[in-house]
Amino acid sequence: MSIASELPTRRNEAWKYSDLRKAIGEERHTLRDGRDIIERLAPGTQQLVAAPGKKHVFIERMTDDRHMDARSFDWTVGESAELTRVVIQTGKELPLSITRVRLAARAKFTQFVLSFGARLARIETHVAVEGEGVEVTMNGAYLASANRHADLTSVIEHNAPGAVTRQLIKGVVRAGGRGVFQGKIVVERAAQRTDARQHHQGLLLEDGAEIFAKPELMIHADDVQCAHGNTAGGLDDRALFYMRSRGIPEADARALLIEAFLTETIPAGLPESLRDELVFAIQTWLQTGQPPQPAVSDEEGML
Repeated sequence: MSIASELPTRRNEAWKYSDLRKAIGEERHTLRDGRDIIERLAPGTQQLVAAPGKKHVFIERMTDDRHMDARSFDWTVGESAELTRVVIQTGKELPLSITRVRLAARAKFTQFVLSFGARLARIETHVAVEGEGVEVTMNGAYLASANRHADLTSVIEHNAPGAVTRQLIKGVVRAGGRGVFQGKIVVERAAQRTDARQHHQGLLLEDGAEIFAKPELMIHADDVQCAHGNTAGGLDDRALFYMRSRGIPEADARALLIEAFLTETIPAGLPESLRDELVFAIQTWLQTGQPPQPAVSDEEGML
């Protein structure tokens, strides 16, 4: 039985840059009950709890090159708990992920997504700030070459006062690739003294590259500090000239500039081996136009 009629197309506002119906086509999949199309495509929703006062690091690798890989997570982060989540998406078919995170008072949530795109890749995150004094860092980087589509979508809802939120998304796209960022920050009336900043920066490396960005702020409180910004363009010609004037070949200079541009999004405090893995993956793409082959067999796990 076809499920096409229930799949979103670009007519759906939340999917206006990513046509899931077209990507799935006539493939047969089962839809279960759920709040979102990705949750309905996933085999189940994983319920995970970060215990109060504890620190957790969760690594998620999406590597399937042959099939649709749909995942759904539901996180609860207790009072004063710290949760760091890192997603590395390299699979080239249909990696789809939706995660909902609820944050209690003084919780800290840090997320970093490294996406190399796929036939259609979408990493979607919904965060609800439910306690006072929460800290949220939600960064990401996407790298899309020909025939690869990377979509990072997020919603951060502030329902309690005193939160500090930072979001920095950067992407680079080559000819025939597409990068998408949709980010919404909501500050409800009860969330006074919220400090929220959201920025997206994209680099179009060649003609025929596409970047679509839609950062949004919805503010219903009056005692807040909020800002957002969006830029897209090419490499800085002055920086490139400076490096070439010091004897660095153009290809190497470009790679170094792009690497520095992207690695700025990697949050501080990650385990050194994990940071090295992320930097190596970026360097591999810059050298070959493709992500590295997975070096580990486990797809997800807690450190």
